Amino acid sequence: MKSLEYDSLKNKVGKKVRKVKSLKKICDDLWIECIKLKAGYKSELSGKEGKKIGGNTILTAHHIVGKPNLRLRYELENGICLDNGSEHIFGVHNKFDPTIAKHYQDQIIEKIGKEKYNYLLSLRTTISKNDFKTIKIYLEQQLLELQNK
Repeated sequence: MKSLEYDSLKNKVGKKVRKVKSLKKICDDLWIECIKLKAGYKSELSGKEGKKIGGNTILTAHHIVGKPNLRLRYELENGICLDNGSEHIFGVHNKFDPTIAKHYQDQIIEKIGKEKYNYLLSLRTTISKNDFKTIKIYLEQQLLELQNK
């Protein structure tokens, strides 16, 4: 059975409407918030401050190693907070110049260390169940711990 939560949004005429959120989306949002909070709402490469702490940078949570399974998708060590524009879209995901993308990926590996990167790569073959309820509880607990630091 699919677990759902609702967000209140305003439609075009200003009335509140409820939007259904899947449990997977809730887990994704929790993971993103954990990554940004862990980084202090700053880019971990450039140090640019995000809007949440008074800066003018839009931040994103980036998966260091692709996410072929849920273990890597929700592993907090597999996330890094980046400036969404220059470091993420036009950096690590640069589709026009692969050398730029490689440069940013190399910077990330240097930042986290080769040992940690190799550990994350080793998790690519991990088999995990799609237990989003357990993942949600884990991420909520991690978020609370990060907030209390």
